[in-house]
Amino acid sequence: MNDQLSKLMHELDQSKEKTSEHLISSKINNVTEEDQSPEAIAERIAFEFCEDYLDKQNGWGTYYGPMMAWVGGDGKAYERPSISLINNDIIEHWKSRSENTNNSIMKARYLGLVWDLSEAAVGEKPDYQIATQYVNALLDVSDNDSCEYPTETITKITRAYNVAFSLKKPELIERCIESAIELEDRIAEDDKPGLSGFCFNLFILGKSKHLSETQRKKLIEDLESRLVRVSESHSPWNCESVGIPLATYYRSKKMGDEVTRVIDIVGYCFEEACEGLAPMQVSSWLQHVHDIYISFNMKGSAERVSKKISEVGPEVVASMQEFSHGIDIPKEKLDTYLDSMTSGCLEETLYRIAVHFIPKKEQIEQQVLELAKSYPLTYLFTKTLQDYKGRPIATIGGIENDLEGNIIHQLSQNMNINAFFLRSSFKKTLAIYETSAEKMTDYVYKSSIFEESQKNLVHSGIQAYLNEDYISAIHTLVPQAEAAVRTLVDLMGGATLRKNRQGGLQLRTFDDLLRDESVESCFGVDSSFYFRILLTDQRGWNIRNNVCHGISPANAFNYSTADRIMHVILCLALVRES
Repeated sequence: MNDQLSKLMHELDQSKEKTSEHLISSKINNVTEEDQSPEAIAERIAFEFCEDYLDKQNGWGTYYGPMMAWVGGDGKAYERPSISLINNDIIEHWKSRSENTNNSIMKARYLGLVWDLSEAAVGEKPDYQIATQYVNALLDVSDNDSCEYPTETITKITRAYNVAFSLKKPELIERCIESAIELEDRIAEDDKPGLSGFCFNLFILGKSKHLSETQRKKLIEDLESRLVRVSESHSPWNCESVGIPLATYYRSKKMGDEVTRVIDIVGYCFEEACEGLAPMQVSSWLQHVHDIYISFNMKGSAERVSKKISEVGPEVVASMQEFSHGIDIPKEKLDTYLDSMTSGCLEETLYRIAVHFIPKKEQIEQQVLELAKSYPLTYLFTKTLQDYKGRPIATIGGIENDLEGNIIHQLSQNMNINAFFLRSSFKKTLAIYETSAEKMTDYVYKSSIFEESQKNLVHSGIQAYLNEDYISAIHTLVPQAEAAVRTLVDLMGGATLRKNRQGGLQLRTFDDLLRDESVESCFGVDSSFYFRILLTDQRGWNIRNNVCHGISPANAFNYSTADRIMHVILCLALVRES
């Protein structure tokens, strides 16, 4: 150990100042930057490990994990610090340091590493006395307020309780409970929700059998008193942080009236706080309240709030701003593209259009992942999709927990961009081949999944499309596309009926049919995914449901929508009976 590190360790060992592992790590790194001695490495990595490691799936299955983990340019996974750096000598060094230091934070860290990482790193289980010493060190940290920030102390006492519980030592568990309650009494502030309620969550919602009746009553009364104060101060998010745990507890005790009372306080706090806010924020907060009511089975209150959401919808739409971006396409390049799309005969052209405009799911996924790297903040937060009346219809989460939702959202945007090329391809085809409704219908009916009895309807829909009567075309062709998919499922041996509530049978929904394995088997993943996003998924275009339920506004019946429905008909026409 170099002289600078030795001097620093002596200072830290005797220090009584509030500190943190991060601050200790910075000081050690400053004096050991070039030092690769075993002692320097042991001290350096000891305070770089991240406690309460969140990424359990990619970690080591331990409480501590690497400070950083990444994939290098060579495609290999890297981490810092790596568990591979830990050997028997380092474990022994940490044991020795835990015995010699008077700094409770450092003692707890050394003991915690030995207890948590010994088996994972060197394959040896530590003595159980290490765990007891570890808990006692954490209790010293909590009782003496040794941490720089109170949130760090909460982490320490929570860890102490969990380790004590795993050891099944009642006296140690009870000491942890007492220390935690005393800590919350010292640091709790109504306007800082992270500093209060942790004892209620840990011991009451955690159903600790070591909590005395006096302690239980105190924690409940403290939270009830805090609920009154934060609701009177009109702090909805603070009110929620207090009210939800209380309501959860009362629900577990089947105290329905108490649940309703508490959730009403939370709900009305949000609703009152909406006064004077921007319409979009009001809609977002009301959606949140609606979700809370639903989660606690308060349907009447949820319906009342849903009416408010509908009422504020038009104001949300009016407050939105439109953003547009133009792209210049040289005429010669566009002509070359359209010539390649329409070469050959009519049948070849229709086949080419059908295949070319089916999006590739894997490519969209790669596009989303690349965009997330370039613009990470955009993909961290939940997006709320709203209809033309400002009503929320779906949410898309962050990329880590809702990759498919982000793929669907990106595909929907891509289809808007590609609409120009699909429109141009159709116009060029109609101009070159003087296409009639009869020719198009005959082409479509080479597929056996279109029923002969519906031929006049298909013809009428195509004729309306050629006449640019898009309202008639869409209303006619959408049901024919659904009927064709139903026939396909039936021909491939799938079920097209399901039991209804009245004890009879009814047709499966279009979305259910599109998810049938026979559809994916026939068309492949890309086409079946495309059909769902275009026709039946609220996160996508959802044309079928919007049209058939009378939701689509008049301006939605445009050439772009009609082109996509015509494209679906052409895709379905590719099916041949073997």
